[in-house]
Amino acid sequence: MKIHLMGIGGAGVSALARVLLARGNEVSGCDLKPSNTTAELEDAGVRVELGHDPEHVLFQDLLVYSGAIKSSPELDAARAMGVRVLTRAEMLAELIAESDAIAIAGSAGKTTVTYMLGHILTEAGLDPTVLVGDGSSSRAGASRLLVAEVDESDGSLVLHHPRRAIITNIELDHTDHFKDVEAVQNLFADFVAGLPADGLAVLCADDERARSLKSKARRVTYGFDESADYRCGEGRPFPIHHQGRELGRVNLRQPGRHNVQNATGAAAMALESGVSFSDVAGALERFPGAHRRLEFIGVFQGAPVYDDYGHHPTKVRATLQAARELRHRRLIVVFQPHRYSRLSALMQDFSRAFAGADKVLVLDVYSAGEDNPTGVQASDLANLLPNGSYVGDFQGARHVLEGMVGRDDILLLMGAGDIRKLGDELAQRV
Repeated sequence: MKIHLMGIGGAGVSALARVLLARGNEVSGCDLKPSNTTAELEDAGVRVELGHDPEHVLFQDLLVYSGAIKSSPELDAARAMGVRVLTRAEMLAELIAESDAIAIAGSAGKTTVTYMLGHILTEAGLDPTVLVGDGSSSRAGASRLLVAEVDESDGSLVLHHPRRAIITNIELDHTDHFKDVEAVQNLFADFVAGLPADGLAVLCADDERARSLKSKARRVTYGFDESADYRCGEGRPFPIHHQGRELGRVNLRQPGRHNVQNATGAAAMALESGVSFSDVAGALERFPGAHRRLEFIGVFQGAPVYDDYGHHPTKVRATLQAARELRHRRLIVVFQPHRYSRLSALMQDFSRAFAGADKVLVLDVYSAGEDNPTGVQASDLANLLPNGSYVGDFQGARHVLEGMVGRDDILLLMGAGDIRKLGDELAQRV
């Protein structure tokens, strides 16, 4: 089948491209600008075009497009020519429907849990297809087993009907789509209620909204909470208990309490799926970490540089706590707010989220194509941070960093926009 994917540089669409290509399809795609992701896809055999053009859909059997694309010449041309058209979420829903699928959902942590679970099942010899939303960690397996990260941001979560699911947590995010946290909760409730009676819902016991979800599927909980069916303990290596008995300990390389929690969720699903604890623990010890999740990318002026996708106050707080476990004199953060709507709605939460940093440099907002009806600016956040300064663009950040960073510091770049470009400019590979 000939398949063209629009927005192919995005994390979710690129993951589909890798899997569809590995399954023997002829895959092409387009995006507005080149990136490391598009270069990697071209190396793998995907034909990538820059910009939009109706000719991209000539002789195609299927057009898949990112939900971020509202209209384009390709979409109009495809519909006029009778080419089948699906959103990214609809394409993923079809893959889930035809597979023995495990879906991972939640406001935070789903990318890491998806990759962790896929890594465990792969090392256990189950050869799953794994769709991870980090832009680089997906794989195509030969079995019917599929592990997929599923997204709540646009309400498409309920399109997916897996047999098993993990819910990591439920919070207000994507305020361009949801009016309040109750709307988010209702979406997750509908999703979990749709699991089949012979299915399984693995819910985080540490999150009140997640653990309250009802389902006709069997419910299993995980986390630090004393009530959890799979309970993780403090310390490293950390223990996992099940029904009052310690199963063993896991020596996870990734820092942070949230990663212990993530690993326990992945372990719970794997154990419930028949993988032995020794295989689970061994795979987690060898887990390489997800792309852009406190990822070491090099050194700047003697200081290690880490890159992270964190763009929500909860994610920021958890990542800073994890970074504090690394040895350093000062933790210097460069933060790029993502979307005006998110910054405006969560400003007070953001103002408290950076307490774990010694210094925070705030870049201009990455709009992701949004208008700014409230007039909120990145400088508003910087002014609320006792340890914050507004630096504007990448050049401004670099100028400040050159006079600030030393070899005993850690430099952490955070955001869901294009801040990785700044990291790649600053960091010398080692």
